Amino acid sequence: MIQRPFASSILLLVAAFLPLIACRTASPAAAPSHPAAAAPRPEGVAATVLESRAMLLLMADRRLYDATALELMFSGPVEVRRELARTLGQIGDPRGRSLLQGLLVDTDAEVRRAAAFALGELGAGEARRALIVAAVDDDGEVGALAVEALGKIGAPLAEVRRALGALEEGEGWARLAPFLFRFREPEMVTAALAGLAREEAEIRAGCAYALGREARAEGVDALRSLLADRDPFVRAWAARGLGEIGGIDDLARLAPLLGDPAVSPRIQALRAGGRLLSRVAALPPLDWGDRLVEAIDDPHPGIAAAALEVAGRFLPHPELEARLRDRLEGGEPRQRELALLALAAGRVADAVARVEAAADADDPRLRARAAEAAAGLAAVEVLTRLMEDAEPRVRVAALEGLAGGAGELLPDLLRTALADADPTVRATALDLAAGQPVLPAVELARALDAARADRMNDARLAGVRALAARARAEAGERAAVVEALGRLLADTDRLVRREAADGFAGLGEPRPEVGPGAGGRSLDYYRQVLAQTGAPRRVEMATGRGVLELELSCPEAPLTCLSFLQLARQGYFDGLAFHRVVPDFVVQGGDPRGDGWGGPGYALRDEINRLRYRRGALGMALSGPDTGGSQFFLTLSPQPHLDGGFTVFGRLAGGEAVLDQIRQGDRILHVREVGEGPAVR
Repeated sequence: MIQRPFASSILLLVAAFLPLIACRTASPAAAPSHPAAAAPRPEGVAATVLESRAMLLLMADRRLYDATALELMFSGPVEVRRELARTLGQIGDPRGRSLLQGLLVDTDAEVRRAAAFALGELGAGEARRALIVAAVDDDGEVGALAVEALGKIGAPLAEVRRALGALEEGEGWARLAPFLFRFREPEMVTAALAGLAREEAEIRAGCAYALGREARAEGVDALRSLLADRDPFVRAWAARGLGEIGGIDDLARLAPLLGDPAVSPRIQALRAGGRLLSRVAALPPLDWGDRLVEAIDDPHPGIAAAALEVAGRFLPHPELEARLRDRLEGGEPRQRELALLALAAGRVADAVARVEAAADADDPRLRARAAEAAAGLAAVEVLTRLMEDAEPRVRVAALEGLAGGAGELLPDLLRTALADADPTVRATALDLAAGQPVLPAVELARALDAARADRMNDARLAGVRALAARARAEAGERAAVVEALGRLLADTDRLVRREAADGFAGLGEPRPEVGPGAGGRSLDYYRQVLAQTGAPRRVEMATGRGVLELELSCPEAPLTCLSFLQLARQGYFDGLAFHRVVPDFVVQGGDPRGDGWGGPGYALRDEINRLRYRRGALGMALSGPDTGGSQFFLTLSPQPHLDGGFTVFGRLAGGEAVLDQIRQGDRILHVREVGEGPAVR
């Protein structure tokens, strides 16, 4: 039984709900039936709703499943039932399935929508039959969300299609097509080909995304035909798929997209060409080299960067090599990095000399790329020297490069890295030890103990994974590891406890309960959060390229939005770099270290919601579930595969042209809230 330190709050909630329960005919015990229509609200309902929402926010934040409170809210007003459904998905406890199945047949469509989405987040395979029924709900959005959930839980696509057959054909396709990519089975290709025969643009787009995202040989001809589609994103997704499953002849088919009027098809065609040549042993066509030279000079930074990323695959080509050398010597910082990697990948005559020179550069990012390039060239002396670099990101890159060819020397290399002062180097070493369990459990346990003093928990989490991997590899050390994992189940960090529980499960042991997150925040705190996040808020993010106007979706992600606003008010983001820019994917910033490892010193719980990753979505970057902090990203194109996996907490409301011009390494000048809003505490 979970301890409830806020039991008095629950008793108050029960007392507040008693008048409302008397007005309802449905009860938690009768979850499969529709709750009765709400009676006229008595005085005080608004206060009860607020109290319930605060309690639900508390439980979601702690990942705490309290059956008494949750079952009580099942009989509450519609606003509470809507929030209850969302919260059950965010808590992630399998015991929430029965309540969600009851909410899936609620009289209110919005409650049913929230329940369908939450069942997918819960991964509740036992809810398959209930979701099949919901897939043909009178409300189209409920049906579509049920289909999405069925894809997430691994339901057979044939069963879903049979159920949708009860609907008018176009309506069935409208519910299936956007989520077809989630059904990772051969039947998906058959369905996608059938959907492409329809005229509706949205249905065709969903089917094209599925074929490009989960590319299979049976769909290659359809992908080739889609290269000429009217929709630029369809053309881009088709190019992406061909990069995974196409042949050398497809370079000629992709070539026209290098001059496409839209950005996404050009970038994806460039990447597809590079992937094709990495899979197929063939000489690169000279005309592609010519087009890459043009692309490197393109004013759009994403196109230029994508061309530089793949250029090494198209060497030898004299003019292309000359352009790469030019960018290495005098290009923008990110262009220098990519040009170095391309010259090393193409193994130009003086590649090692170029890498050695870059290893002495003032820019630590270029030195880190020198380590990456040195690994590909087996330049061990360069890597060994970079292991002593003053910048942690360089040592991390050198460690990863040396580990690939260390052989019998790997244990000593990892021991050296575990003595490093920086937690990111030690975390990398422990992750390598998890992949190749060559260190004894006793040494890993010592590394875990040493990591307790870190401000970051990355090394501790990696150490738990390394311990579990060692137990799987060495039966004689299993008992000691199980004992160590057992001690970690009492750790104050919930993420460490969860990793330890995963370790138990990976060893074939019953998965222990992780327990709720750390307490300390009162119910009043969550009341205040709701008061401050009841409406969207707007901020301006000033950059050297212009201003990005952001609208924060505070009602859908209150804790994430409030954290972002508090950090902005403190000037936290001012001067930080956009440390990661992936063409046609994301622009990412908010890291005080600038290497992708940094954060504000605390972790945010995920607030997964139904907002979608369309172009310009503002999301929270993660290194695993519930690891959000200060790193955010903006999507440069639709990314449906991110939906339901990363918290969306806003969108780009202005400055699209500015977003397209952001380069990796550009800095945020400041982030300021605009307009009136509640005071951020």
